[in-house]
Amino acid sequence: GRGRFCAALLPGVWVFVRAASFMTNLQALFWPKSIALVGASPDKQIIRGRLVEAIGQHPYPGRVYAVSRSHRKINGLACFESIDALPAGVDLAIITIPAEFVPAALEACGDKGIGAAIVISSGFAEEKGDQGSDRQQQLAEIAAHHGIALIGPNAEGFLNTKLNLAATFSPTVSDVEGGLRPAGLNTGGVAVISQSGGIGFSFFHRGRPKALHFSFIVTTGNEATLDVLDMADYLIEDDGTEVILMFVEGVRSPARLLPLAAKAARAGKPIVVAKVGQSEAAADAVTSHTASLAGSSQAYEAVFRHAGIIRGIDSDHMIDVAGAFVYFRDRLPRGHRVGILTPSGGAGAWFADLCEAHGLHVPMLDARTRARIDPLLPEYGTSRNPVDVTAQVIFKVGYAPVLEIMAESDVLDAILVSGSLAHPTYIERDLEQLVKLAEAVDKPVIFCAYTRAHPRAVELLAQAGFPCLTSMPNAARAIAAMADYRAFSESSATTIEVLPEERIRLTGPALDQSVYTEYEAKQHFDAWGIRCPKGSLTRSSAEAAAAAERLGGTVVAKVQSPDIPHKTEAGGIRLDLGNADAARQAYDQIMTAVHQAEPEAQIQGVLIEPMASAGVEMIVGVSRDPDFGPMLTVGSGGILVELIGDAVTSPVPVSSAQAQDLLKRLRGWSLLQGLRGQPAADVEALVELIVAVSRFAVANANDLRSLDLNPVIVHPAGNGLTIADALIMSEIRSAESHAHSEH
Repeated sequence: GRGRFCAALLPGVWVFVRAASFMTNLQALFWPKSIALVGASPDKQIIRGRLVEAIGQHPYPGRVYAVSRSHRKINGLACFESIDALPAGVDLAIITIPAEFVPAALEACGDKGIGAAIVISSGFAEEKGDQGSDRQQQLAEIAAHHGIALIGPNAEGFLNTKLNLAATFSPTVSDVEGGLRPAGLNTGGVAVISQSGGIGFSFFHRGRPKALHFSFIVTTGNEATLDVLDMADYLIEDDGTEVILMFVEGVRSPARLLPLAAKAARAGKPIVVAKVGQSEAAADAVTSHTASLAGSSQAYEAVFRHAGIIRGIDSDHMIDVAGAFVYFRDRLPRGHRVGILTPSGGAGAWFADLCEAHGLHVPMLDARTRARIDPLLPEYGTSRNPVDVTAQVIFKVGYAPVLEIMAESDVLDAILVSGSLAHPTYIERDLEQLVKLAEAVDKPVIFCAYTRAHPRAVELLAQAGFPCLTSMPNAARAIAAMADYRAFSESSATTIEVLPEERIRLTGPALDQSVYTEYEAKQHFDAWGIRCPKGSLTRSSAEAAAAAERLGGTVVAKVQSPDIPHKTEAGGIRLDLGNADAARQAYDQIMTAVHQAEPEAQIQGVLIEPMASAGVEMIVGVSRDPDFGPMLTVGSGGILVELIGDAVTSPVPVSSAQAQDLLKRLRGWSLLQGLRGQPAADVEALVELIVAVSRFAVANANDLRSLDLNPVIVHPAGNGLTIADALIMSEIRSAESHAHSEH
């Protein structure tokens, strides 16, 4: 069929087929008016029966049809012998039959005009051997041919709480106390998208008792067609979803992550991602310092930070962060200053330590605020911050009066309440006051129980408008995540799509060799407008002496060989050469040393350059990540890059503001600022270099494998910098492929 032709022969059109066919049927997938259960069974001990039970246990308003050759009726549902026998107009088929029969069933769904399908059945690409993979490929081709929005195979189904549709065999949706959605809440929903079925529904099971409202749980299984990013793309536009949690083992098209995150950022919908199963550093790490610093794990971390994606630590952390966001999405903290209210001095001190450890600041309250709080406290209480009101105040007046005063303080951006919620007495008593407070405050207020939280207390706080957590570290992390997200949203960093090539100002010659020595790399950079020291490549001791004479002053001599990327280890560098005779001797010494250390190395010559003046040593580099392409790394240079690994990574290109932010995240930032009487370094020049290198990487994205500038010596402010060493490694491409790419 046409879809199969597009998939096999025209990859560009395949994208169009996905957009035009699959995406139009996502409405049928997520909001079906009628469902066919293909392989239904009355046996509740097996998956097919548990699925029937789960759907029947909740008041789904749509029509449900059962397809079974063995039964005439299941749980009150009339059974149809085949998909062909179903009434017209079925939106969604949920398939649970043995794997060998699934392709034919999916084909029948397409012929029947069923627009969406979830394949629960296993026995596909997750199994060893070719048979399962071949079956899965069949499903992909059938879905493409008919335009079926397909989840799975090997999925655990999905949950739409607004429809009361629990299309899953997960036991987490059975006998849910209070129903699938908490009653009396005005918050938006949390959507969960997970490649793992069990993990996906674990979020619901752990989050529902915290009075968290889930809009959707979607498990994608083997992702024969639609994947986690397709699901996220759709749910960003869902009015009932305000936060998206994702559990990801691998992303099929990582390049789609940045534009997807940009879409979420524009919508103001945070994405929290747990990414597991990350690989080790790239294979050429031994050659490239940058590659060893920017492995796959660092690449994902960098992309998440760049895109405003929050990194999920575990399910409870992600649930707690989501809870904070849905309650205070329109009142995110303006900064990282937090107030702590507690009836326990010990809990307050502990909470303060945890807040500071997670990037928050616990400032002393201002005098005006303290003067308003002090009359409410006994003598053994304190209003400094943490505000220890003692149990006596909670017994007499409750939390609300002090919270209201703290919320009006200009020195606080958020408030954490650490108290005993073992019993709901005081929350019940003060519910009306708490409701009024939640409506009035313009900053987040999060309760965190240091006891086990009573379910009724959690429910009442939620109805009042406050999330209730049970982990002090997670409460601190949630506030920090909200503050960081607000800063991200208000900065230029929300423009996170990669710039199109025509907007890259730097232009220059294409890469045309596999390894560029320092001399070759610097010439290449010069052609791209990235200024490097002017030196001479010499091939004899006499030429070295003449070059030193011509340059004048103190010079440095460095061996040039594509086989010796690290010159120092091979004895290939001589520094502080004050005259021509010193350069002549250095040439001979270098050649003798490198021939002994690397007898097979191809030697191009010895580079003579002016000796750079003192400054702060940095590294600026690029490495190719298998998922995201070129990634920029900036760090403390010289031997420090290996000794302490002080480096940060980012997708490219980066703006000047983003480059400055990267530098501020380094431990070496204090050196650039001037430490212990040392002059401040020329940060402006370093920022310009970082931006230029990032754009060079974008322009050469198809050919560049890695790039090292190490060290980059940053001189005192106003004096620029010196690229003291450079290395470029590229992909080897034939003349024919270059010619083809130019056309």
